[in-house]
Amino acid sequence: MPATPSRLPKELASKLMTSVKAAIDRADEVGGDVRDYVKERWDHDPRFAKLRSRFGGAAAAPQKAKPVPAPLANAVAVAAVTPPVAKSKALGNPEIKAQVYGKNSCAWTGRAMTVLEKHKVDYDFVDLEQPENEHFTLGLSTETKQQTVPYIYLRGVFVGGYNALAEIERLGQLEVAMMSKEERAAAPAHMRSVEIVARPNTDEVAPAESMDPSAAE
Repeated sequence: MPATPSRLPKELASKLMTSVKAAIDRADEVGGDVRDYVKERWDHDPRFAKLRSRFGGAAAAPQKAKPVPAPLANAVAVAAVTPPVAKSKALGNPEIKAQVYGKNSCAWTGRAMTVLEKHKVDYDFVDLEQPENEHFTLGLSTETKQQTVPYIYLRGVFVGGYNALAEIERLGQLEVAMMSKEERAAAPAHMRSVEIVARPNTDEVAPAESMDPSAAE
């Protein structure tokens, strides 16, 4: 016949009590059904009641974990479901000779690309009329203070629209504007001293509109 709790040696019973408490504490950490089950047995099982009265007292049962305050719980929940915000990227890339943000339907955009193609310049074109590129528009107008297309970057530096590009070409500065930092540092002094000035367009109109008398103010 197995020994009952009342017949257990005091040292063995004390070890048993320690193990039971540790199990309850662990169950309380895990939470949920396991914790509730173990606590139910601790509170109502007569064998544990005898052990408590003899060695540990009623205070041995652990308390349930305190609930997380509502504001903190809400903050944790929001953090768990909110994806990290992507950092905005610069619109101008110095690794690319020329970037044109414009519209396929815009005559000025077409003229700017013709200038670059005439000089056999590799360039990137972003069509702002495409839905996936519409998000660039606000950043472009904010960064450049220009409200019209195209937005032209040479080696990552904003220069303006078509008129600005045409002026750079007229002044013979296009070659310098296409140079990387390393190429410019190794260039002759007269080329290193060339300053490319941004010329944002604030009142440019499309060529088709400029030939329409009804468009004149």
